[in-house]
Amino acid sequence: MNITDSRSYTECFLQLANVLDLDENRDDYHSWRVAAVAYTMAKRIGSPNMLEIFWAGLLHDIGAYGYNDFSISTSESLSNFERTKIQNHSIRSHDIIINELPGEVHKVAEFVKYHHEKYDGSGFPEGLAGNDIPFCSQIIKVADDFDIALRVNPKLPKETIYKLFTENIDREYSNEIISLFIDTMEHDNFFRQIELEAQVPEYIKKIMESLPAYRMFLETDLLEKITAVFAHIIDAKHEETLGHSGRVAYYSHRMSEHLNLSVRDRAKAKLAGFMHDIGKAAIPRTILNKSTHLTPFEKYTIMGHPVLTMEILRNMSVFKDIVEIAGYHHERLNGSGYPEGLPAENIPFLARLIIVADVYDAMTSGRRYQKNASKKEALDYLNSQKDVLFDADAVDALASVAEHEIKNVSENY
Repeated sequence: MNITDSRSYTECFLQLANVLDLDENRDDYHSWRVAAVAYTMAKRIGSPNMLEIFWAGLLHDIGAYGYNDFSISTSESLSNFERTKIQNHSIRSHDIIINELPGEVHKVAEFVKYHHEKYDGSGFPEGLAGNDIPFCSQIIKVADDFDIALRVNPKLPKETIYKLFTENIDREYSNEIISLFIDTMEHDNFFRQIELEAQVPEYIKKIMESLPAYRMFLETDLLEKITAVFAHIIDAKHEETLGHSGRVAYYSHRMSEHLNLSVRDRAKAKLAGFMHDIGKAAIPRTILNKSTHLTPFEKYTIMGHPVLTMEILRNMSVFKDIVEIAGYHHERLNGSGYPEGLPAENIPFLARLIIVADVYDAMTSGRRYQKNASKKEALDYLNSQKDVLFDADAVDALASVAEHEIKNVSENY
């Protein structure tokens, strides 16, 4: 499994943005609409950076993951701490792109870093002014501000939105950028195509279909690095599960080695471990962090996360082989699991590894709603449920791995 072309590479960033925007404190499709508007503006002038601008739109807010109170607001009501955190998110986005998503996407790090700079020098993080602000960053800013304007008041007439921008020429924006923005919005009635949130996925689909799928020569561990970023985003939502996805990836990979599975299956087990909980992006923190019993609705909400995990993975062609491996991590051999209540014969063997790794780490890493189990207690429970809830070979493999477990696994994954 590896990324070999630009389209599959872009699919990963598209879904990474989707996961970010699924958070309850973010807006659905915010990053997608920013990317769509920025890309269409770049296309309007025949920019050689069209694909890079699309990536920048998708990833411009990646540095905000884990911010429970993330807000685009910079109003006077914010505390100095809140203001500093918000202003630093663009620097954090830059650093994540450079350090955690190597490959061609590193080209957009500067575009992302400066997308909150203002033409008169009053923006952040560095107070750049005029043409010192990269042109691509200026495009991302106007696309970002356009999405925000639509969300603040979805019923604003087009002319009023244009006025908001033209009144800020030479303060927030250059005349050139605003002329390009309005020209793009008017061309082929683009404003009406992107105005409603529900229209955004369809427009994004058209962009993806039009993108060139040129060959890419990327480092072999790039896919693993991308999955690690997904895992960090999900684990950051819930302080008690920090490092959980990485540990499940570690255990699953070690178990597959112990069982002498093929190199390809070992890679699948590891990637599925990283990605198994990405569907939790849509679950509110109030539910994930709840220490008391869940209501029936809250249980239903949580039980839906494997379905969303599979939906997200299906939208990335490079992950097509691990959709069910990751998504079936709450199924059980006796059919008592979820989301589908599958019988044993329908649960893939690699998924059985993820199931056991997930249960073991959940028991030993501690949760508010259950007592923190010792390694022995967790293994005793798994052994007691061999061939009932859990695959016997998977349990035996986990037991062997646990005996030789290195300390601070999360630091290595």
